[in-house]
Amino acid sequence: MKENVSLFWIDWRLARRMTVLQSSGRFALLFVMACAFLLLLLSLGASRYIASNYIITALLKESVSDEEAIGLARQISALSPVRHAEYLDSAASWKEFIRAYPGVESISSIEGNPLPGYIEIRMRHDQFTQANIRTVTSALKPLEQVDKVLAGEEFLREAFKVKRVLGAFFLGGFALFVALFFAICRLQERIRCAALAGDFEFMRGRGVTQKRIACSRAAGAAVLGGLLAVAAVCIAALFLNLLVGKYPLLANVVGPQEELFSALTTTAAGVFVLVAAVLFAGASLLGWAPLRPAGDQ
Repeated sequence: MKENVSLFWIDWRLARRMTVLQSSGRFALLFVMACAFLLLLLSLGASRYIASNYIITALLKESVSDEEAIGLARQISALSPVRHAEYLDSAASWKEFIRAYPGVESISSIEGNPLPGYIEIRMRHDQFTQANIRTVTSALKPLEQVDKVLAGEEFLREAFKVKRVLGAFFLGGFALFVALFFAICRLQERIRCAALAGDFEFMRGRGVTQKRIACSRAAGAAVLGGLLAVAAVCIAALFLNLLVGKYPLLANVVGPQEELFSALTTTAAGVFVLVAAVLFAGASLLGWAPLRPAGDQ
């Protein structure tokens, strides 16, 4: 027996029903953890949502032609912190104004359109920092076509406070959930070891060392954890993709659907799977509870 027995899936052979039930519970928790992980990764806490609602407005001088303004918008879009820059001419800016303040249409008929054209600039959520905002506004202010730059300084002070607080909250909450998941896995391992203590003692009596049993079980747990994590993160990505497709406004939090299957997300998912395998193996080793200490380790 010492030479021929395989211990890699020993728990599945000796306590199949218990192992299936515990693995099902772990998969459910992994799915929730994968959803939280992808949300945290794609939203960067609250950065994406705040950035999606933040706009830098460059008011243009009346002498700037539409062609010149469109070319300027293209140049601004080329700045690395900028996600999108769009030129709105005087007529479009007036439509936006009366949409926000209905009932003022009569002003235009009396005095003409009082609003200038402007360029609306939105920042990348992963570049949404005070330094990058200063970079963009500093590049705009010296331009001779630009009359004034509105960057919402009052909004920014509060926005970055909220961003820091929510970022710490989400990251801390996720870390707490991971710690809770690990504690549950370790408790499950101890319960299973207690149920199989007689079988392990029988194997020890025939020359199979505790170290071999513990290491083989941990290796099997790591493989199982990796497989469950792959399934969980794939289903989580499909679930979030379905939600964003059904509720497009969620793209302001999660991001566009294509980002769920980007190279960056795939790499991060690989890290998630690796960490899950390590957690499963660690819980198996730390939850190992043989019947009594053995001197042949």
